[in-house]
Amino acid sequence: MKAILSDLLAEQSLVDTLVSDLSEEQWLKPLPVEMWNIKDAIIHIAFFDYAANKLMRGEAEDLVKLADAESGQDQYVRATNFHHLSGAEVLSWWREERTRMAASFYDKNPKDRIPWAPGLPMSAKSLASARLMELWAHSVDIYDALGLEPVVRERITSTLFLSWQARPNAYRINGLEMPETPLYLELTLPSGEIWAKGEPSAENRIKGSAKDWALVAIRRRNWLDTDLEVAGEEARRYAALVQTYAGWADPAPAAKRQR
Repeated sequence: MKAILSDLLAEQSLVDTLVSDLSEEQWLKPLPVEMWNIKDAIIHIAFFDYAANKLMRGEAEDLVKLADAESGQDQYVRATNFHHLSGAEVLSWWREERTRMAASFYDKNPKDRIPWAPGLPMSAKSLASARLMELWAHSVDIYDALGLEPVVRERITSTLFLSWQARPNAYRINGLEMPETPLYLELTLPSGEIWAKGEPSAENRIKGSAKDWALVAIRRRNWLDTDLEVAGEEARRYAALVQTYAGWADPAPAAKRQR
């Protein structure tokens, strides 16, 4: 738990540095996400850090009801109740909420169950991993908007783990049953270390950089546009529908090339 929280705090600091010197005009820079700008992304992260803290503290029982009541969520999933804040005010608010959330995580046993997505309670440890994954996913949108290459550290393993752990849900939200076909996922971390899951002897296999796979798993890149090696029909299907986060099935970005 301490290791994941350390990773979460480090990623928060990295994203904080990314946006801390933005002008008010830059805060309104559009993202690749429809109708979102940079400020929307940080508002979203801040609100769900706030929600995570409330749920862990027992001050709320249902994430959807909390979001509906307090965020002003619109059809684009933007928390419109906070649009009046300046970029600097949003950043200050996020700093406060993520600090409160971290304190709540430190008070939890890693196996404590938190009522996160409807019908999908998470352990405190898994929720910390999910908050780290979502923060990195939205930071990728910001990097893209600013014309910068997304930064990937060794802590990307939390996102990789969720890509594998959430595989049954990815099939389910796409109206599919997860097959029993053996699959092997082998990824190279920034350090050069190998992170792997599944059956090494499987014919269906995905191999490549942790960065490429993580970008695919958060639905920010189409696997066809990466250097991933994807062999086998089932591996190609998994690469097409992998999704690390709960909710409806999001489409992958349109591929710029075929192979």
